[in-house]
Amino acid sequence: RAVPRRSGMGLPAAVRDRVAAVHRGSALPERLRLYDGWAARYEQDVAALEYRAPHLAAASLAFAFPAPHAEAMLLDVACGTGLVARELHRRGFRCLHGVDGSAGMLERARSTGLYQELRLCVLGRDPLPAPAEHYDAVTLVGALGEGQ
Repeated sequence: RAVPRRSGMGLPAAVRDRVAAVHRGSALPERLRLYDGWAARYEQDVAALEYRAPHLAAASLAFAFPAPHAEAMLLDVACGTGLVARELHRRGFRCLHGVDGSAGMLERARSTGLYQELRLCVLGRDPLPAPAEHYDAVTLVGALGEGQ
């Protein structure tokens, strides 16, 4: 088995290449296609990056949000594979809706069983799964990078 080529940052070149590809200034359809293709390796790759944003976002929301968490209706925008939902669930949140522009990412999120509703949605182009006032809070983690 070949050993992955690593950069000075200690990351396999394939991980660096996948991350760089989705952050290039490409058009939306191309970025969504890249995320669809990345879905199967996404969690493994972000673990290699020591990506803590889902944990930090969920911890912040749990701290700021009044209890009981189980009754709060949350919208997870750009939910990806469900990393934020896992962290929210650990903190007692149970009413989760998610939206993402990538069908591949949504398929992974659906497999978690943590969302009551998941919908393919590109913000600004597609409607949300419910009126905005339906939600008690909205999370948006990792979706506002350069080129996004």
